[in-house]
Amino acid sequence: MTAREALIVANPAARNGEAKAMVPVAADILRSHGWSVEIVITTSAEHAAEVAAAGRPDGPLLVALGGDGLVARVAEGAIRSGALVAPLPGGRGCDFIRAIGGSLDLQEAASNLPFATERLVDVGFAGETPFLGVATVGYDSRANDHANEAPAWLPASLVYAYGGMRALAETRSTAITMTTDGVARTFDGWSVAIGNSGRYGAGMIVNPDAELDDGELDITTVEGLPRWKYPMLLPRYFKGTHIDGEDIRAARGKEIEISAPTGYRVYADGDIVGETPMTFTVKPGALRILV
Repeated sequence: MTAREALIVANPAARNGEAKAMVPVAADILRSHGWSVEIVITTSAEHAAEVAAAGRPDGPLLVALGGDGLVARVAEGAIRSGALVAPLPGGRGCDFIRAIGGSLDLQEAASNLPFATERLVDVGFAGETPFLGVATVGYDSRANDHANEAPAWLPASLVYAYGGMRALAETRSTAITMTTDGVARTFDGWSVAIGNSGRYGAGMIVNPDAELDDGELDITTVEGLPRWKYPMLLPRYFKGTHIDGEDIRAARGKEIEISAPTGYRVYADGDIVGETPMTFTVKPGALRILV
């Protein structure tokens, strides 16, 4: 393969600080394939987006080394610059990498990059904020609150379960008004998960039918589910078999608005992006990634 340029954009705080030590490992692997490599250690989410926005369609490959939040911010900048993005596993969940079939082992993933192919994927927007995975409102957002505060020693696969159990004790179902492509519906529910890749929580498949290149967002609503059933659902979320058409329903659309209740926090790719009311949209084929 001909020599190539790469710019590693790394979040030093990812995986409780472990990602910083992964940077030289990834750089050495790429250099062993004849690539020239530069490194940027980000100081904020905004900094990551700015670095990516300064890229070029024919410029260095933007190698995003961190969690799903960092990958989303690099994608935010790359949408503007047209640069090519390659995510490497540096976070605890790495759900976008799972969705594209990438390796969760850093050395294997970095070694595969010289032989990867380019793909166009859709990008979701929560208001004005791009996201690649899932945006959540309600119970799922409260679970995210607690998952982000999970102890460092907790395995990644248990982080969301930890957050979910804590959220269960303090969340109540409420009247939710959702408008999908102009059709409004109000229901008594716990949560709404709007998915682009449809994955979150270190392997949970909340939107089982979601695809990254279909030009639509998938919706999973948890409605008349009794509280005691929630813990029993966790294994089914990892298998993507939780949709039953009654308590847990699936839908799909290009534009989804959550207008009520107001003031509910909205998460996207694990980060707070605002409050309801909020409109969610999708931009087809907006991001170039190396898979």
